Amino acid sequence: MNLKVLIIDDDDIVVFIEKKLMANNNISDCPLVFKRARPALDFIAAEDQKKEYLILLDINMPGMDGWDFLNELNNEPDKDRYHVIMVTSSVENRDKEKATKYSMVKGFLEKPISNDCCRMIKDIPEISHFFEKV
Repeated sequence: MNLKVLIIDDDDIVVFIEKKLMANNNISDCPLVFKRARPALDFIAAEDQKKEYLILLDINMPGMDGWDFLNELNNEPDKDRYHVIMVTSSVENRDKEKATKYSMVKGFLEKPISNDCCRMIKDIPEISHFFEKV
């Protein structure tokens, strides 16, 4: 599989729940976790350029927040490899509207995510082929 799953969130409980749901819903047995956005960007930059990424991204984090992360990722020439799901406690419509301005953002979910959210993630057209049953 050439889809790597990254969880970028500074909340340990949220990360625990997301990891369990990713495994239980056959999305990823071992998503990579980053508590800060900058190390996640550095990791992506050093990785194989043929991989695609499903990124569960928190908006509010110390230092570089989710918007800063998206702005950096948006400068990448091959941004179609990045499939970002904003996972946030924000219920602000302006955040949802802002997220639509990034082509790589495929969804906007409120914390905590659920099994229904995982089904929605697996149905995203750009990545659904990674989850087809053989």
